[in-house]
Amino acid sequence: MSRTASRTPDKTLAYSTVMAIHTLWLAARAENIGLGRVSILDPDAVAAVLDVPSSWSLTGYLCLGHAETETDIPLLHEVGWQRDTRMDWKVV
Repeated sequence: MSRTASRTPDKTLAYSTVMAIHTLWLAARAENIGLGRVSILDPDAVAAVLDVPSSWSLTGYLCLGHAETETDIPLLHEVGWQRDTRMDWKVV
């Protein structure tokens, strides 16, 4: 093995990125700031719009900030995109 060979596992960057997002999410919630992940998108279209190198991969598209309104109803339900999730459960 050469001196420049990496000893870091291939998935380390991806796992570190996911952990950073998780930590950001927890810190945001502790400060009463919302963080949401947009899941309905085309990663290739996002890469093209952002003009990123082809070696990059999308881990998440996040929205961070204060909500315009307070509600317990997920936005996908409010706008009629999703209706199949039970809404009558509670965390106790």
